[in-house]
Amino acid sequence: MGFSLKNVFKKDEETLVVDRRNQAIKWLIMFSVVLILMIIVVVFLKSLNNKDENRRVAITRDIRAMQHYIENIKNEALRSDNVADFEYPGYPLESGDGAEAITLNGEEYRYGYYVLNPENYKDIASTLNLSNEYYIVNYDTLDVVNYAGIKYKKEMYYTIDDLVAIDEGRLKEIPSKNTIIIRKADDMKYLAQYPYANFKLAGNIDMTPYSTGAGWEPVANFSGKFNGRGYTISNLTIQRPTEAYVGLFKEVTDKGSVQNVIFENANVTGENYTGVVAGTMNGSVRNVVITSGNVIAGNGSEVGGLVGSHQIGTISNCRVTLNKISGRNNVGGAIGIYNSGTVEKVIVDCSSISALEFVGGFAGSAVATSTSYMNECGTSVGSISARSSIGGLIGKVEMMSDNQLNISNCYAKGTISGGEQNMGGLVGYIYTTTGTKLNLINSYATVNLLNKIATSGGCVGLSNIITGSEIKISEVFWEKNLVVGEVLNGVGAVTTGTFQINFTDKTPAEMRYRSTFANWDLVKVWGLDERVDTPYLRFEKNI
Repeated sequence: MGFSLKNVFKKDEETLVVDRRNQAIKWLIMFSVVLILMIIVVVFLKSLNNKDENRRVAITRDIRAMQHYIENIKNEALRSDNVADFEYPGYPLESGDGAEAITLNGEEYRYGYYVLNPENYKDIASTLNLSNEYYIVNYDTLDVVNYAGIKYKKEMYYTIDDLVAIDEGRLKEIPSKNTIIIRKADDMKYLAQYPYANFKLAGNIDMTPYSTGAGWEPVANFSGKFNGRGYTISNLTIQRPTEAYVGLFKEVTDKGSVQNVIFENANVTGENYTGVVAGTMNGSVRNVVITSGNVIAGNGSEVGGLVGSHQIGTISNCRVTLNKISGRNNVGGAIGIYNSGTVEKVIVDCSSISALEFVGGFAGSAVATSTSYMNECGTSVGSISARSSIGGLIGKVEMMSDNQLNISNCYAKGTISGGEQNMGGLVGYIYTTTGTKLNLINSYATVNLLNKIATSGGCVGLSNIITGSEIKISEVFWEKNLVVGEVLNGVGAVTTGTFQINFTDKTPAEMRYRSTFANWDLVKVWGLDERVDTPYLRFEKNI
């Protein structure tokens, strides 16, 4: 068999095919290994994310369960016969016994907050499978903070606000990232620079640095969220007697809110639309307490302890304690002119409120430009004075264009010390047009009217309710406490040809008997120390 060049080339070709096959197998093995490694990495990373996600879900559940728990504790306190002696579970921060404040995520927790350990909430820990962690809570605001923090996607979140934002997929709106923390008076300037932002107080703020000259310059068009977190703003001073829209804020828009803050020694002077919190309010006010100060507007109208005017939105859980409130027209202990919206659980305690006309212990005027609700509000004013339209609760109620005003579970106490016409324990003057609806339910007045004239009434001074209005008066009482020779009726005078309304008078003793208020809610809404005092609103013991 001889040599053949053809056979040589054939063998080389076979060798080349074998080499290519081996190389393909090698690359296939390498690709498979890389693919397997990638799958392992993905599974590992996913397990880490699931771990974080599971942790977040668990903590979110626990914090919400804790909120429900403290809400029940708060309700238990309200139901307690000895509210003043009721002690909330947990260890109070900065209670005067040397307790230190706690700082988490750059925010300081102290006044009004309690530290809860598992022992404090053991009654629900096993039922809800809560993890054994510490919490910081505020029983007034239901604010709950996880003491240990929550690790989620390489970030640390502490508050329920953060968790809710995460839950709703709003990761870009997490409050802890977008909130401006106010630690000192100088930080308050950011309110004007970023009126659309969210703000939280990190401690008590003394506004004395802004007390000279015209004082604090009110913030215009605030549409953000201001959360005082239970801290105090003291010595707010504003001296702008010729300026309108005066207060910490000029206006709060329908997107804005002010909550959880205490004002101490607030002295505000302005013209039209003046109040401690805002000149005019279109947003919401919640858990705001004013402990002392004055609101003055010499020739100004729409003047109130809280706000000059309330347009829409909600005001709730507030207390106003001031020495003097004064202006020209539409002046009230809480609100100058109440246009519409909801007002609930607000208490006013003032020494003196005065104006020329339309002045009330709670609101100067209520005009109800849309369906409005006023529920669980009370006033106690040493002296209310004006020329006309003076009410222990509201100076003037004026309803137009088929609108509705609902007033329920309210009271007025104090003295109407002067006036020439239209003075009432609850309302000085009522005017309605055809198609309007007025509901006045479960309320009372114990107001001493010093000037008992023809248009003075235990509940209403002058009634001008047009026939065709829908009026409901139910369980409304007034204390008839007259000396010999004095005459006073529930309604002072009724305009000729208009709808007649009536109110039930009670003796001072009857106003302190449980039987008088048998149809009222004396469990959840009202409290009564029988034979000692007239009914009080249960919520006011804890605000």
